[in-house]
Amino acid sequence: MMISRRVLAVVCGAIAMVTCCTACTSPADKLRPVATKAARAKATGALGQLRATTPPTSESIDRTIAEITHDWNNGGSTVLLGNDFSPNGRFTARYAFFALVGDGFSGQYEQLAVRLCVSYSGDPRRPSAVEMADLTCPSGLPDPSDSVPVDREVKLAD
Repeated sequence: MMISRRVLAVVCGAIAMVTCCTACTSPADKLRPVATKAARAKATGALGQLRATTPPTSESIDRTIAEITHDWNNGGSTVLLGNDFSPNGRFTARYAFFALVGDGFSGQYEQLAVRLCVSYSGDPRRPSAVEMADLTCPSGLPDPSDSVPVDREVKLAD
């Protein structure tokens, strides 16, 4: 049975189109949203911890800040940039959250890292009212891995 040239041309065209379309999206383009979501999840989780702090005192907020650094820190993925308590009782805690993700693409393992810097502020007597805001990341922060530099800094929302 002989295959017609037309059928062969259609099959070759379809193969070329599929190959081209899969090559159009780079591994970084596929991994970036995953890494961004992971960094945002860390920031949101930390906010939940701060809002759930009991009893509502400066000491308990200070303990929670230390716990966040420990709980969300996988291989240097969370850095406490600073925290302070003002004379009026308010506190501020600043963090850098890193997310390192990877996947196999075209038989090759690819990794991508993003960084999200966040500031939390509030009154320790009202932890449920703690607020979270984007923060410009300071220069000189380390990469989460020696072999994978930070691809970009991301924000809490697009």
